[in-house]
Amino acid sequence: MNASEVGDRLVACAECGTVAFGSGEPTCCGASMTPPAARPGSTESDDDGREPSLETVLRVVLGMSPAELDVCLCVMEAGGTTVAELAERVDYDRSVVARHCNHLAALGVVEKRRQLLDRGGDVYVYVPQPPPVVRRRLRESFLAWAGVGAERVEELSREKVEGIADAESATEWTVFRDA
Repeated sequence: MNASEVGDRLVACAECGTVAFGSGEPTCCGASMTPPAARPGSTESDDDGREPSLETVLRVVLGMSPAELDVCLCVMEAGGTTVAELAERVDYDRSVVARHCNHLAALGVVEKRRQLLDRGGDVYVYVPQPPPVVRRRLRESFLAWAGVGAERVEELSREKVEGIADAESATEWTVFRDA
């Protein structure tokens, strides 16, 4: 499913560079905002010309490893499960599964519930959130990540421009090239 199928898309102002994500037809500087790929010299895809995979987005934006994705999918299938049950099912160490479950709970895609045992003690049961909640939480996390990324790019741009403007500056830039 791509952004155009759900109505949300990334757009930018050709005049001032303001970026927006959402549905509708936003305007800025008196003109319609357009998708960045519609502007000359820009692309929405990875370096190899393909759109990023779901695994790439989850890894880069949310810090979710393939193992954590396995754990997440198992919780979704099971409908509610413990770390011990998950560890047996996915064949990962319990400490790894517990760490992934806690991260998934922090992301808001699973709920961590404490359950009292009949024989005494307690255990945490991880229960999946409904799909609309998961989509909303992942989208919110992505937008927060994108906002921070945009701030970092702006800081870099500002520092670089200030360094160029001040030729006497001690600012040095390191150029990185692919090997």
